[in-house]
Amino acid sequence: MIQKFLLCRIPRLLPMRRYSINDDSLPSNQFNHIDEQFKRIPKEDRNKATFNNAVAMFQHNRMRATGHVEFLNTAVKYLKEFNLHKDLDTYKNLLNVFPKGPLIPTNVFQKMFQHFPLQQHCCVNILDTMEWHGVHPDKEIHDIVANAFGEWNFATRKIKRMLYWMPKLRYTNKYLDRRDVENKKLDDTQLARIALKMMCRDPGTSLTYLKVNQENSEDGDSTVSWIVSAQSPLQRKLIAQLRETPILYVDGPNLVYVMEKRVKYFILSGPPEEKDYNDFIEKRDIYDVTNIRKKFFELHDDFNELNVHQQADQTILGLAVFEHESEAMSLSWINHLSEKNPKLKEATVLFRIKKNELNVNDDDENEYGEKKEKWKSAFKGY
Repeated sequence: MIQKFLLCRIPRLLPMRRYSINDDSLPSNQFNHIDEQFKRIPKEDRNKATFNNAVAMFQHNRMRATGHVEFLNTAVKYLKEFNLHKDLDTYKNLLNVFPKGPLIPTNVFQKMFQHFPLQQHCCVNILDTMEWHGVHPDKEIHDIVANAFGEWNFATRKIKRMLYWMPKLRYTNKYLDRRDVENKKLDDTQLARIALKMMCRDPGTSLTYLKVNQENSEDGDSTVSWIVSAQSPLQRKLIAQLRETPILYVDGPNLVYVMEKRVKYFILSGPPEEKDYNDFIEKRDIYDVTNIRKKFFELHDDFNELNVHQQADQTILGLAVFEHESEAMSLSWINHLSEKNPKLKEATVLFRIKKNELNVNDDDENEYGEKKEKWKSAFKGY
């Protein structure tokens, strides 16, 4: 009886058909990587509809409840190429790929340990991408995650923390009001004003918008360009207190981010304050009343403190954003500032303009992709 029982428990091996790469009976997408579902979409057609079609095609063609971790990790990498990294509905569509029910822990031991860790880490990766790009979740996303992984699981706790903290921390940046930028189509001058207002923390700073005529050396035609300048009365006072024939610098372009938008700005700076305010000052006799008027009613240099414009390495005398980064625009800006700062006419201004930047072209990326495919085909037989 025992022998018959053992014989009955031996699994039967079913005959398997061997496919070759050149076999016509093999489905064409059998050996395609998950990346091919997104790579084969042309760049001009990469939008929300085509991305959702790729997700729907994966769910329709999936025969078993496996493979969703690999697909979702790949789909998250292509969100930015499809310009969907800020879209809440796309994240809901991705989280709906997780099967409902099988991933929920059913006993105490499954709740104690991390149940289905790869799936939960994949879900947390999607939620981290949302948080990194500033996409605020809603109650529906919480319900999607809870239906997939249970009410108090590793991934569900992540979405609960996001629902609690992200609304509280949304407007905590005291230098930038997000409501001035979110869901608004701002032109370059408006972005320049917001960026300068964000950087200039002196409450007396005034913003000036001016237009400059630029002559093209090749055609001889003139074009109108704009400059947005920022300077405060305290900075004008610092310019007036400079020694004779000072040396000033115009540095740029430097980068500042207004949320995801880049703004290039220029700095007019001077030498730092020569006096070291950390030096030890000898103790004065507080009972000495020989010259009480000078002691209480006259200004003393010892009590003057550094202001916000006097940094350790330089003194910032002005900020500006140009439409076109060039020395001609910088010179026009200095001429504009010299109208209210006569000391600038005597100063020696050195222009330190950055001209060479490192840009990665799409052609280089395509060339690297072609070389990568050649390497794959060369080593396919090994």
